[in-house]
Parts: sequence; C-alpha cells; structure tokens
Amino acid sequence: MSANILFYKPYEKDPSWASLAIMNAIYTQFLHLPIAGTAGATAADVGTAWEKIIERLKGTPAYIASGNALVTHPGHLYGVTGAEQLAGAPSFFGGPLTDAAKQQLPADHFAEFVKARDAALAAMNQTKKYIDEHAASWPENYAIGRAAYDAMLRDEQLLPFNSNDIERMARDELAHGWAVQMWVEALAAERGTRIGPESGGGLAPGGAALIDYYRERIAQLREFVAQHHVVDVPAWLGAMAIVETPKFLQPVSPGASMNPPLLFSKGTTGFYFITPPTSLAEAAKRLDANQDFDRDRILSTGAHEAMPGHFLQLSIARRHPDFVRKIQASSEFMEGWAFYGEELFVQLGLFSDDLDGRYFTAQWERVRGARAIVDPELASGAWSVDRAVQFFAHETGFSPEQAKAAIAGIALNPGQMIAYTAGRAEIETLLAEYRVKAGTGASLREFHDRLLCYGSTPISVMGPELLADLAKPLAEVRAGAAY
Repeated sequence: MSANILFYKPYEKDPSWASLAIMNAIYTQFLHLPIAGTAGATAADVGTAWEKIIERLKGTPAYIASGNALVTHPGHLYGVTGAEQLAGAPSFFGGPLTDAAKQQLPADHFAEFVKARDAALAAMNQTKKYIDEHAASWPENYAIGRAAYDAMLRDEQLLPFNSNDIERMARDELAHGWAVQMWVEALAAERGTRIGPESGGGLAPGGAALIDYYRERIAQLREFVAQHHVVDVPAWLGAMAIVETPKFLQPVSPGASMNPPLLFSKGTTGFYFITPPTSLAEAAKRLDANQDFDRDRILSTGAHEAMPGHFLQLSIARRHPDFVRKIQASSEFMEGWAFYGEELFVQLGLFSDDLDGRYFTAQWERVRGARAIVDPELASGAWSVDRAVQFFAHETGFSPEQAKAAIAGIALNPGQMIAYTAGRAEIETLLAEYRVKAGTGASLREFHDRLLCYGSTPISVMGPELLADLAKPLAEVRAGAAY
C-alpha cells in the first residue's frame, strides 16, 4: 500500500483515541447488558456480562498508556475535540453505568467495579489534563493531501470518483436542496402558513412522552414501507430502543444516530439515540436542523436511521452467512442507502401535503452537499477550519457552534462525509442499470430486496453481482443471504 495512504494514521495524531475507544466499547457493553428472564437470559448471563465490563475497566489504564505511547505527532484539532468528548466520561461512568452496577452486582463485586471504574476514570482524566495543557502548542495536522485523498477514494473505498467528481456532484446536490426549499417556501406563502409544526403534523411532545412518540413514528414508517411495497420487511426484524445520546457523544453527534444489533449476536435490538433539546418550541422557532421537533422531521430522520434505512439494512446484513459480507461496513452503501431512502419517501408521499417534511429533507440535502464539498477541501489542505466553518454555516443553516462541531468531525475523518453523496449517486445509477436489464419485470421493491442481499459491501462490488444475479429468482438470492 502506498505510503501516502498510510500518512493519515489517526492513532499517531489523536491523543484521545485510546480513551475514547474504551468509552465506546464499555458503552456498547452497557447498552447490551442482558436482563435475567428476558430473551432467554439468565442471572449467570448478567454476571458474565458484568465480569467482562469489570475486566475491561481493569485493563483500561494499561491500554490507555499503550495507546498514548503511539501518539508521536499530536494534532491540535484532534486534541481539542477529544478533550471535549472526554469531559463527558464522568457523567456516564459515574451515572448510568454505576447505577446499573449497584442494582445488579452483589456488594463485593460492586466494590471491585468501583475500584476498576475509578482507576479507568483517573487514566482518562490524566489524558484530558495532558491535552488541555499542551493542545495549544500542537499543529493542525489533519490534512492528508489531495493525492492521498484521491488514492483513498480509489483504492480503499473503491469509488469510481475522484475529489473533483465528488465536489461537482456535491455542488449540484447543494443547489438542488436550496431550490427545493425555495419552492416549498413559495407554496407555504401561497397557503398562508409557516414552515415548521404548523405545516408538518404538529409539535412533538416534550418530556417522557417523547420516547413513546418516537416509537409510534417508527411503527408508522414500518407500516408505510409495507403499504407502499418499498422493501420486504422480514418477520424476524427486531425493535429499536429509544435512548438519549450519552453526553460524551453529544459533542460529535448533536442530532439523531443509531447502533444496529450487535455483530455475531442473536439479539435483534437496535438503539436509536436522540438528544432532546431544552425546548422543542424554541428549536421549532429557529428551524433547528439538528433537532427533530415535529412529526415530519422525526419521520424523515427515522427513514434514514430506522426504516428503511440503517436499522433494517444492517439487521439484514449482519445475518449474512458469508463472513466477509457479514462484517463489511461500506460507508457509501450504508449512508447512500439511508440518504436515498429520505428522498424516496418524499416521492412516495410520506408527508402528503405537509410541507415541513419536504423542507427538512431538502435542508439535509444541503447539509450532505456542503459536507461533500468541505471534506476534500479540508483533507487536501486547501481550506482552513475557519473557512470551512463559515462556508458550512452559511450553506446549511447550522449555528456557528453546530457548524464548528460538524467541521471538526469532517476534518478528523477524511472520506467519511462524502459517503452520502457518492453512495446515493451509485445506487441511483445501479437502479437505472437494473431497470434496463430487468425490462418489463423490473420493480422498485424487487430492486430494493435484491440490493439488501449482499451485505454492506461497496456498491462497486455488489452492483455487478446484483445485475449478474438477475437470472436467479429473488427467493433464491434472498435465501443465500438469510434475508
């Protein structure tokens, strides 16, 4: 592999990566703690799960020390962003994790947990302290150069695009988002209404009722998928638990996100993370792009994260009998499919005459276009963070604070945020090729069903396979995928 491709190694530049890896791992273990008497789990299973958490906590100081030793070229942006996330560690470790341990562990094991927890937190706090004391003197070294970026797109992501292609598509996407929003604004003016809850199904409820409201909207999406023959929903598909985004993830995940069912697990539960605003009404007044304050915005985001987006897609992929397809996680396919589904639902009439869902979908088309413009400009070193923040805030409607957080995430993960733009374009191209080859037998539902049968592999790999397999009955293709 080219030395240029290896140049962006984040573990040499990010002084927080080892601590954050531990936080994410333990949080995932916490989410999937078994409950005795539920889904076949026993008290012994609960005890084993806690033993694994405690063992990881005990190993945390040594792991962080070893990880920190690999950081030979610490970067300023890596440090500042990582320290902000590490500031949320005590709220999780000392809050929900400790509360659960206190309820489920006997006294001697709980004391063992507390000792291991405190040692882990001390190691994380020491890392944060080191970052806070030194980050101001570290260089900005997130840029990898355009040649390395283009090589990454070609050789790692297997995309048929270079950075110039991506930016050209992104600018078209950005312009289309602006145009659709202006069309919707004109229609709202003709009707004498405002964009927001008034034209989008009403404000969501606040407080504890919000969780149940999300569940109802996801159920509505599942019903819509079936009624409009979007894709076949398997009977074995599990449910999504709605939980608040943990504080240590909020700096880099201000909006909704999801975790699919665990890989290699029999469990079928996914987790939908939401960050409720202080006031839904205030979020509605400013049409906050990161807050799903009304019905249609929750439906739009749910189409991306849940049905027919990531939850359905990844639940199917993780059942694939082929090991390589099971573990694949192509961002272009995952994000491209979810982004494609947002616009698909608009066209199929999910929002009916409600304007806010259409407006919101167009706003996020602007966001995806802006991301895919910023990504290569930052990675190549052509743009500074400040320039990217100004551009992003103007083009997306994000607040300066939201734009700053978004740009930090883009800069530190080159190639990730183009996945929406590149993936949707590849899926739409493949759909056109499928329609030509399938002829009179083509149907949107069959295309979607076939598309989900190859795991989350790069579209450049699965596309030719899908077209070659059109001679096989759909049932045979699905059986081979355990779909």
